Amino acid sequence: MLYGSRVLPGPRVTPAADDPQADVAAALHEVSNALTILLGWVSAARTEPVDPLTLRHALQVIEEQARIARRIARNATGAEQDSVDLDEPLGALVGAAVDALSVEASAAGVRIQVEARGPGCSVARASEVRQILTNLLLNALAFAPRGSQVRVEVGADATMAIVNVQDEGPGVDADRRARIFEGDSTRRGGAGIGLRHGRSLARAAGGDLDLVPSPSGARFRLAWPLARSRSIAAPAARKAAILDGTRVLVLEDDEHVTDLLGMALEARGAIVTIARNREELARALAAGQHDAALIDLSPIAADVHGAVVALRQSSPSAALVFISGSSARLPDALAGEGALWVRKPFEIGEVVAAVLTARGNQAVR
Repeated sequence: MLYGSRVLPGPRVTPAADDPQADVAAALHEVSNALTILLGWVSAARTEPVDPLTLRHALQVIEEQARIARRIARNATGAEQDSVDLDEPLGALVGAAVDALSVEASAAGVRIQVEARGPGCSVARASEVRQILTNLLLNALAFAPRGSQVRVEVGADATMAIVNVQDEGPGVDADRRARIFEGDSTRRGGAGIGLRHGRSLARAAGGDLDLVPSPSGARFRLAWPLARSRSIAAPAARKAAILDGTRVLVLEDDEHVTDLLGMALEARGAIVTIARNREELARALAAGQHDAALIDLSPIAADVHGAVVALRQSSPSAALVFISGSSARLPDALAGEGALWVRKPFEIGEVVAAVLTARGNQAVR
């Protein structure tokens, strides 16, 4: 699942013990991470048959990572100071980080699974959070066995956003648990900088980065202060949101996709209803009308036409956007419906744009 990528200011580079060399090393480490992601997408775009939407997304990720790398480098050399780092909904931020690493995950034969728990929240200095998360995920992919999964758990308590990254690798020996935050690394090609720098950033922000007990593998926990307004659906934020007040039905049988789609859409002001199967779809349609529907074909594969008819009866003017990775085009049953189609993997920006376009199409039908 791919989520929107907004170019964020480069993370601050916090020197360890006021050491200029550590400052430069941290910047180079972060630039290296961005280039690793960028080169992965370049390779995928060159070697795999890609449709125009997927190619466009690849170019967006490449451009974003190039801008991140350039900004970090310029900040480190003093050529450009950090701009104001905006608040960001945590769910959208995590989704963007996972999206950017989808090529690396595919190459490693590892699935990144995101689990969102509790209400949505926003974090300040979002670029730093994303950089730490990117490093944690790259580490996890490096140690996770092929065919395994990396689990990302997203939640919050009263004051902190919490992100846990759990892999199914060999874990960390007891005698190394403290040293990994001091530069001790066994990752192939690793320099021992990422965890040390990540903890420094987290603590400077009032949070922390720890290795926490786990029955197997390694489990890292990032705690980061919540933005001043904890709810991503606060009235002041919703007024300026691009989907302000739009009632969106999401029909999707993957709970992790629904969790992150829900958070990302709510962050843009939408009122989201989730349905995971035909029964839940029927209840959602009976509960009221919707302005738009994001529909995965899997839950309605047995009768796509019947599901669309039921949706049209409940919400005649709803904009339809189908999301699927198992089809190359809209089913014939949808001809004349004015529906749009977004292929998985997708980014949230594509989904939002499709909803807006489809709503515009419905308005002139």
